[in-house]
Amino acid sequence: MPAKFLFFISRFLILLVLIKGGALAASAPEPDRTQRLIEGAKQEGELNIWSIGDMRAQNELVEGFKRKYPFIKKVQAIRPQSFRTRNRLLAEARAGKASEVDVVGLISFDMVYVAENSLLMPYKSPETQAVAEGFRDANGHWTAFFVNPKVTAYNTNLVAARDLPRKWEDLLTPNWRGKIALYREDYGWFSNFLKIAGRERGLAFMRQLARQDLQLRDGHTLMVQLLAAGEFPLISVAYAPRISLTKSEGAPVDWVALDPVFGEAQSIAIYAKAKHPNAAKLYVDYVLSREVQQEVWVNRYWKHSARPDVVAKDSRWKSIKVIPLDLMLTKELARTAEEFRQIFESKGGSK
Repeated sequence: MPAKFLFFISRFLILLVLIKGGALAASAPEPDRTQRLIEGAKQEGELNIWSIGDMRAQNELVEGFKRKYPFIKKVQAIRPQSFRTRNRLLAEARAGKASEVDVVGLISFDMVYVAENSLLMPYKSPETQAVAEGFRDANGHWTAFFVNPKVTAYNTNLVAARDLPRKWEDLLTPNWRGKIALYREDYGWFSNFLKIAGRERGLAFMRQLARQDLQLRDGHTLMVQLLAAGEFPLISVAYAPRISLTKSEGAPVDWVALDPVFGEAQSIAIYAKAKHPNAAKLYVDYVLSREVQQEVWVNRYWKHSARPDVVAKDSRWKSIKVIPLDLMLTKELARTAEEFRQIFESKGGSK
């Protein structure tokens, strides 16, 4: 083989190795990144969390985090409702006051609204790349730490299997009149349903549903408790993980998936003016890690992970497609809320 040819081949192979090595280095996290966060968190020694999610799960997360990083001596976590955290952050920002929070956990619609008001710190955790598209922000402002698929829930003592709805239109039949509960602010489901079904067809369905003498209720957790107690036979739109957890504790409840099934991201983010940003980043990394997602959120609390490498506890999810909510629809939130109220609070609105 000519020496000149061998020379060019060797140069090509060296170049290929350098390019591949550079790509790997670019995609890998910096070796000392976590150590830098640890050193910063040692100086901070504190973390404040306002987050939705099961309080028992949140307490487990905090205790596990403190065991992993014992030098963060003071970790405070509270569970305000998502809209209350959203409103508080916005109100304090308008007043020129920094909020006393580092990590926030909100439903996706609220999180996008807060992000658009420049109240979140961009942070792309190394764990974020494992989260499915549609459940993470392209700009790094937030990432889903679990997903709430929206299903139809029922009391198994009050609804026989043969009578279960199989499609959304089944809820419009006379036998369901006066038996259905609906969360009074489910704007995400409402707007996304209209998008998938088509606006006119979707509005026609909503108006007919509103004429079913619905029970409009506040609070997803409270609604599940009332369902289990037999206050009503069926919730048209409920969070599947809450139903599954309640069922596992012995309550007579279960769920059925009516297509389309929307997934509402419960997202985690860092407040733009966080006083303890290093501790906050460590916490976000911890919550999004595969181990915590699998062992805490899924295995113990039946949550639906946004990470494809986490195995769902309920095998039914293998055959159900979960569609992420279209968060661009938050830009029409005021209009959506007004339409929702007009239809459901007036039991059908205008025809």
